[in-house]
Amino acid sequence: MKEALIFLGCPESPIQAPLALYLSHKLREKNYGVTVTANPATLRLLEVADPARSYLDKTSDLDSTLDSLSKGEYDLLFGFIHNDAALTYFITFKSILEIPSIAIIFERDAKILNTLEKEVKENTDSHIVSARAHHNPNPLKVRIDKLLEELED
Repeated sequence: MKEALIFLGCPESPIQAPLALYLSHKLREKNYGVTVTANPATLRLLEVADPARSYLDKTSDLDSTLDSLSKGEYDLLFGFIHNDAALTYFITFKSILEIPSIAIIFERDAKILNTLEKEVKENTDSHIVSARAHHNPNPLKVRIDKLLEELED
């Protein structure tokens, strides 16, 4: 079984948690084991939204995951990026793991969105899925679905 790591930033955007649960569900359908790593507040939101763990496999604290991260542990990285801190974590995860990665970039401000996209392009070879989004998850969901169709089972 292949392993995917989903990195989440701060929980300030309302679309991040539902999209993370959705992505985890879709990856599990493709026979990926999924670990979601985030700060404690974000993890609590996910756990409250999915108390029976219908969509979540494993969860882990962001900093402890980063401290113990090593090559070969995961096959695919997804990172939810909506600010500079999330961008920095994503670049760090990508550089340690050296695996295929997808940056899911979202922000309501087009200028900030473009800046985040530019930074990902300049610092990684990651595939980028992005949309101006804050409350409505559908623009990103459509793009995530398209990307997942291209993933091998």
